[in-house]
Amino acid sequence: MPVTVPWARQVAMRLCEQGHEVHVIDFYERPEPSLRIQPENDYLAEDIALLHRTVAGVDRIHSAFQSGIRYFTAFSQLRRICRRRRADVLLAMYGGGWGTMAYLSGVRPCVVYVVGSDVLRAAGLGRIASAWALSHADTLFVNGEYLAERTRAFAPRARVVPLLIGVNTDRFTPRPAALSSLKVICTRGFQPVYNNELLIQGLAELKDVGEHMEVTFTSPGPGLPSAQALAARLLPTALRDRVAFFGGVSDDGLLENLRAANVFVSFARSDGTSTALLEAMACGLFPVVSDIPQNREWVTPALENGILVPLDQPKAVAEALRKALNNPDLLCRAATVNRQLVLDRADSRKTIRDLSSHLETIVKARRK
Repeated sequence: MPVTVPWARQVAMRLCEQGHEVHVIDFYERPEPSLRIQPENDYLAEDIALLHRTVAGVDRIHSAFQSGIRYFTAFSQLRRICRRRRADVLLAMYGGGWGTMAYLSGVRPCVVYVVGSDVLRAAGLGRIASAWALSHADTLFVNGEYLAERTRAFAPRARVVPLLIGVNTDRFTPRPAALSSLKVICTRGFQPVYNNELLIQGLAELKDVGEHMEVTFTSPGPGLPSAQALAARLLPTALRDRVAFFGGVSDDGLLENLRAANVFVSFARSDGTSTALLEAMACGLFPVVSDIPQNREWVTPALENGILVPLDQPKAVAEALRKALNNPDLLCRAATVNRQLVLDRADSRKTIRDLSSHLETIVKARRK
């Protein structure tokens, strides 16, 4: 699993809480300045150090490649590590290259957690290899009902089990009091699939409300510089000065910024059940999100617990933000509804217990 991904780290540490001996395996990554992912000395250092202290060990795979070729050339290293660690089960925390490498390693049982783009946006030879590997895995856990449907079509022979990752609802909690102004947060990375530029384009349609709104982008990504340039070009000064690009925050920094906001924005073109959305809802935020099937599982007009926005329509984004700005009571009501939805359906105390139980059953069945 990639140790730089917060939800993957949380799954590993939650499994430790269930009493399992967890060994994490990741590639050794050369520093990538454009992504600001430098685990040894960057903003994630403390969070990754916590992972090291929690799990039984973290092993690194070395590869001469940074592209997808590495998954097809490093599976023997993965096999050796699993044998050295006497692994009972191999859990790949992504489909795509990770799932393919896990299956090629020959380690059994082999279980894959499918999260979204690894199925929904797979293409070319990678799609063929991934579909083959996923079809032969012992079990596929899938992050949401819609994604489960698409995964069954992608890998028809697979055993598919819908199971949410969920979020730590003891950690992600609402702020003590309502905010007097509109504070918008986007925690998605600056990659094409997350479409963060649509928020900037929507803000440009709100030329008269700059002093009433703050906007925070927390994450890094290769598209960050161009997004900053877009904001400088499109936004009026009054609003541009109230838009912050952090380029990456720690886990504690993410929580702090979520609890300082009241509107969460994500205009992803494709997703599984978004952990970022669930974290925001657990904190009582009002979602303004893309109108895609995965988000409709959580944001519904009947509940008035958020707003679904058509893709690539900046005016619709502006309209949704203006509605949030002018309806503080709506945000207050939605905070209660959204928190309860996560408690009922995506509390990681329960979801990871379910994952743990499934893994134990899989291991026992393989040993018979």
